[in-house]
Parts: sequence; structure tokens; C-alpha cells
Amino acid sequence: MKCNIIVFGKTSNKNSKKLEEEYIKRIQPFSSVSYIVIAEEKMAKTISEEQIKQKEAERFFKHYNNKSFLVACHVQGKSLSSPQFSQQLEKISLQYPEITFVIGGSLGLSDEILKKSHLQLSFSAMTFPHDLFRIFLFEQIYRAFMISHNRKYHR
Repeated sequence: MKCNIIVFGKTSNKNSKKLEEEYIKRIQPFSSVSYIVIAEEKMAKTISEEQIKQKEAERFFKHYNNKSFLVACHVQGKSLSSPQFSQQLEKISLQYPEITFVIGGSLGLSDEILKKSHLQLSFSAMTFPHDLFRIFLFEQIYRAFMISHNRKYHR
């Protein structure tokens, strides 16, 4: 199964970039990884938050393959334990050739992306910095593969 991770907004934190690269290397023995960073729409007084999210959605759908299982990382989504997440990825891999995770920008994801998603996934009801949340997602994907391959990392 191919794993796509699409996020909004660049990071300038070198440590975050290094951790992202490290987890991509760890995931690659289990899955090919595509990591795409899309620029966030600039805030302006003449445009609403919904219009901003819609413009970001248009950028997202240029990169999204309709045959991919779409997971929207969303605070109001479903919470899963690490073993449950691993089981979910295994089930998805039986039906889909690839999975796409999307992390929204500072305003979150558009309703269009949320409606199109097959799964809305929440890691917590808390708000986290985007750089940190990306690391959480990478780590959980890696952990899920380790669990499904009966490796000891997840303990």
C-alpha cells in the first residue's frame, strides 16, 4: 500500500523536518511514502475563512487520487488506539492501493474535504502546533506498521 501525507503550510523548524525525514525512512520498508506540503492560503480581510478553506481544498484535490482511501485528520473525528489504528490500516490495504492522510492549515479542513474523506481521525480533543502534529501522525503510521508486522517498537 502506498501512503500519501498531504499537509498545509511549510515548517521552518529544522528539528521537525529532521524528524519527518527520519519517520519517512522508517516507514519506507513497509510502504512507499509521498509527502506533499501545500501552501496555506493567505488571510485577507476581503475573504472569509470558508473561502480560504475552499481555495485550499482546490489545491488539495489537485494532488489527491480519487482511488485512494482518504483520512482527514480532524479534531472531531474518531479516536483510535494504536492497535486499532494498525488494524484499520490493514483493512484499508486490502481494499485500496493507497491511503492519503490530510492535515489542514490553521483554519482546518474544508467541508468538501471532510465530506469526501472515508475516515475522520482525531488524535486528541486538544489543539497542537502543526509541526508537532505532523510528527505524531508520522510516528503513529510507523507504529501501526510495526504492530501489524509483530515488531516490538509499539510497547
